[in-house]
Amino acid sequence: MKVSSKIINSNAHNTNKLKHNLITNANETSNNHEYFTYTQRSFTGPSYQKLTGFLEKTTTTTNINGDMNDHYQIIHNRFLLQLMQQTICITCKSLWDGNISVVQREGLYSSILFTCRCSEQIKINTSKQCPNAGRRDVNIRSAVGANFVGIGYQGLAKLCAVLNLPPPLDEDHFSRTIKYVLPFFESYKFNSMKRAVEEACVHANDHNITVSGDGSWQKRGFASLHGIVAVMSNCSESKVLDLKRMSKMCSICTGLLSIKVSDENKYLNLKANHECELNHRGSSGSMEVEGIYNLFSRSQTKYNSVIDISVLAMRRLCTKLLHNPPYDDVSIIKIEDINHFSKKMLHRLEKITKDLKTTRIGGKLGIGGHGRLTKEMTIRFKQYYRQAISKNKTDLDEMIRAVWSIWRHKASSNLEPHHEWCSLSFCGYLKSLETGNKTNIYFDFVLYVTRIGDEYDHDGHKLPLAVMKAIRPVFDELAHPDTLRKVINGSSQNANESFHSVLWKFAPKNRYSSGAVIDLCAALAVLSYNDGNQSIVPVIAEMTGGDGGFYTHIGMKRFDEKRIYREHNQKRGKVNKSIITTVTSTLQLENLMIVDNNNQEQFDDSYIPRAY
Repeated sequence: MKVSSKIINSNAHNTNKLKHNLITNANETSNNHEYFTYTQRSFTGPSYQKLTGFLEKTTTTTNINGDMNDHYQIIHNRFLLQLMQQTICITCKSLWDGNISVVQREGLYSSILFTCRCSEQIKINTSKQCPNAGRRDVNIRSAVGANFVGIGYQGLAKLCAVLNLPPPLDEDHFSRTIKYVLPFFESYKFNSMKRAVEEACVHANDHNITVSGDGSWQKRGFASLHGIVAVMSNCSESKVLDLKRMSKMCSICTGLLSIKVSDENKYLNLKANHECELNHRGSSGSMEVEGIYNLFSRSQTKYNSVIDISVLAMRRLCTKLLHNPPYDDVSIIKIEDINHFSKKMLHRLEKITKDLKTTRIGGKLGIGGHGRLTKEMTIRFKQYYRQAISKNKTDLDEMIRAVWSIWRHKASSNLEPHHEWCSLSFCGYLKSLETGNKTNIYFDFVLYVTRIGDEYDHDGHKLPLAVMKAIRPVFDELAHPDTLRKVINGSSQNANESFHSVLWKFAPKNRYSSGAVIDLCAALAVLSYNDGNQSIVPVIAEMTGGDGGFYTHIGMKRFDEKRIYREHNQKRGKVNKSIITTVTSTLQLENLMIVDNNNQEQFDDSYIPRAY
């Protein structure tokens, strides 16, 4: 049967066109390092900077002119049979007529045998064998993919069942595959963290860097068997510098107990030769302190350098580091978390509101209620307190003035205005003096104008003087130089929380994961968080041979583009929501004691999963 070359060329052209359409701007060449062109706009932010920086240093790019046949295609066996029935058998010289059978199957890999009625046989494999390994490409990818999407072995088995596919590798071989791929990911994880350390030192222009240490547990509560501790750089493009899994139990040791009595020799042999996952003895709560302390202690041997550290971490850890430093010649300075520190204002105000609930103040019982210190107002005081600290975190005197300006502003009245320490950026009284009867509030690209009559009126937003005097002891404490001195050069642990969000997407807390699985998920999380999803492609390429796969390149690139686009939208959403909320409350209650939305710095520290 002779097929026209014109038809073949036309089909090939249509196939290539279809595949090219899957790539963003496939017909355009990039000369300006435009690695991400999800939409025709420029992006900024931590994710864009980190992912673009990684691609500039590596050769991991999506080559649309590569092998477009290097991918898998799901096809029903009946269609394979129909295809064969349209071919000519090379032995009997007639249309092929026979059957199809599977002569070998290993998980998702199959060896298919086509047998013609003349006994001519054709055998094809559905997946290649990986170099230097007796494993098939599709089984390795399925093991990595099951953890990459956070469904694990059982989720993969269910997915195969719904798709009418053969079941994956059995659970025992699946676990062995995890252990096989783990060293590859550990190697790339180490290189990523090492680059992050070098970048942190370059960013600080010194080996004296600020880091944030935090821990997280695989199970909610205080009885988790596994936990993760991580140390991260504390800059705009925060990355994971080091990480360690902490485990109170080894799944292999637990499994071997079943043969301890029946076959003691085998039990002792396997127990002596396996790599035990248990590395922590103590409570789950102590994992964080012990783990992060170990990370500091091994920094010299792991990265061949000792660095002076300003650490942002929990009080118990900092106490241990200060009283028992890992190195004699290294100075460690504790840095407060501004977000946590600002909660002191909220907690103190809530406590004093509760304590004065039965005390008559200003003719009423307590200081709460409408027109007084409401729950919303206590939250605003916390926000103002945080803003006063973050805007002046390098100047103690200005920080003290900024905190006291909050109290003086809210205690001011038309007869006794006290706005000497206020800033023009938030104080409506100062704005009214500058602009006359009209007060302008600028939010990014929107101008809101409110007229307040002949002069600025305090009655709409001030709190009763009796209430302000009642809460003055809170300001006496939190505006004291000894208190605010702790938060000089403060920062936050939002980057740690963002990384934890990435990690537990790979190893969800609602299902148990062994230590090996958590190690693999941690490596995936570090690569994805530090360098983007495209950094996983070289690992797959090294394990399976080739360049990683056509659609693997395209898919990872798309995930990174969506990550940047999502971060961009979330940032804009937070700003716009803050604009609407603040303007509404400003016009009705506050009149101009607002959070400054023109200051983009305060939004850079907001918590957005995967944003850093």
